[in-house]
Amino acid sequence: MKDMFVIKFGGSSITKKADNKFEMNEEILSQSASELAGAIKKNKKLKIALVCGVGPYGHTNVKMYDINNGIKTDEQRKGVKKTNDDCSFVGKTVAESLEKNGVATRYIPGYQVCEQKNKKVESFDFKPYEKAIEEGFVPITTGIMVKDSELEWSVMSGDKVIAQLARHFRPEKVLMGTDVDGIYTADPKVDSKAILIEEINRKTVPKILEMVGESKSVDVTGGMKGKLEQLAEQLDGTPAEIFNLFKKGNLEKVLVGKEIKDTKINL
Repeated sequence: MKDMFVIKFGGSSITKKADNKFEMNEEILSQSASELAGAIKKNKKLKIALVCGVGPYGHTNVKMYDINNGIKTDEQRKGVKKTNDDCSFVGKTVAESLEKNGVATRYIPGYQVCEQKNKKVESFDFKPYEKAIEEGFVPITTGIMVKDSELEWSVMSGDKVIAQLARHFRPEKVLMGTDVDGIYTADPKVDSKAILIEEINRKTVPKILEMVGESKSVDVTGGMKGKLEQLAEQLDGTPAEIFNLFKKGNLEKVLVGKEIKDTKINL
């Protein structure tokens, strides 16, 4: 779909994920909301679906309450509620930040649109997204716990939402904002020799998957390696870019078609 973008605000960017703190990164969130609003003002035809990573609000809760492999106790059910309340807090906080910048939003909780079976998406309702976009809203969904026919509840990551939206809407591009410039040969935060991989395609992805590592912070969805594996499987031909949301101007530039330093994915 021309002029449509599925955007990910990564949990490593909009929350204090690296510090494992239940805190939003207000500075980056405010900057990102302002840039998204700026891009929409420049191109009135832009249609956006926004997916938000939740950082510790999801990952730490899931680990703390042991709710990643099935729900059997009342304590775990309390953990599911706590996790979903916290994840919704992230989504609503992002919505508020965008609204302050003049962007109309609609928060769509993942548990209202997705059902899974043994952690795999069994059904996904796209109607709320279609309706929101048609009416001029930016739909916002976060990673969250959803009903699971075998496990009672299971994790629906933000990356699963991206995959579903990408395959359904066929957007012009998927944009994944994170805390580094893209995919590197090693962790650039600890290895000064890490090299940015500027492009990933079907021929190079197996070798790249061998190089990239797991997340160093608590991440029950497999960190960058898990994200890349999921993208490789489910982008299904939709171009994507992984870029640094911390760098001022990056989001607005990529939305209006300007080149930035990042990793381009064509699978």
